[in-house]
Amino acid sequence: MRTVLVTGAKGQLGSRLMENASQNNLRILGFDRDELDITSQQSISDALRTHAPDVIINAAAYTSVDRAEDEQQLAYAINTDGTRLLAKACALHGVDLIHISTDYVFDGKQDRPYTSSDKPNPLGIYANSKRTGELAVAGTEGFRWWVVRVAWLCDTRGQNFLQTMLRLGRSDKYLRVVNDQHGAPTFARPFAEALLKLAAHAEQVPCGIWHYGPEGQTTWFGFAQAIFELHGMDVKLSPCITADYPTIAKRPANSCLDGKPFLDALQLPYLHWKEVLKQELKLG
Repeated sequence: MRTVLVTGAKGQLGSRLMENASQNNLRILGFDRDELDITSQQSISDALRTHAPDVIINAAAYTSVDRAEDEQQLAYAINTDGTRLLAKACALHGVDLIHISTDYVFDGKQDRPYTSSDKPNPLGIYANSKRTGELAVAGTEGFRWWVVRVAWLCDTRGQNFLQTMLRLGRSDKYLRVVNDQHGAPTFARPFAEALLKLAAHAEQVPCGIWHYGPEGQTTWFGFAQAIFELHGMDVKLSPCITADYPTIAKRPANSCLDGKPFLDALQLPYLHWKEVLKQELKLG
């Protein structure tokens, strides 16, 4: 039985990781920032010495895309420096590291799904802090590591696009949703299952950068349509463009990631995002 230490355990992904340990015969320990601060070398060292994990899944991150433009120091402290400290500690203690990254490392100008070999070009502070975090992992020698990028992460609970649409849809308001950003809704529960399978069977997947995501693509407008349709909701909905709702930080127009190689390596099904959406809504 391998011991897995999860950082950011109370977040959207972290909480799903904590629920699924038994499926892979893993001993899983979860820590939030109050218990394990990845920006503190001492905090990391204490956790590794006390709990002696075989693998760390780093789900801790600074994720406020727009606020990062004003909080650059904090974004880099967590996403870059904290990741580097984790990687060095893992190398020192002989611990595997699975680090979660993002589609935002790309500029979104490509007209096909991004593969792990495509060249990153981050557009903002958050995006760049995640990319430099990836480089910190890749630049640390002497241990096994995997960087797994994910896009449009959501869940049937918590605060995310799906929950926002359901709340607004019930308000009987007229909704306008962006229709020129492309991607694929990616659910936290099956993503957590894939990561834990990687933790349990690391020999199945070569070390390096990987992409996770379902088959197919849509826009935020198309995702909203599917949500309301599957809930049987009649909502006044119309498409708009990104320029209608300007944000401080730029978003990539194409966030599609080619997740098939990663799922194939783990011998997991490569399902269309609409099929995954149906499954997740049934499971709740």
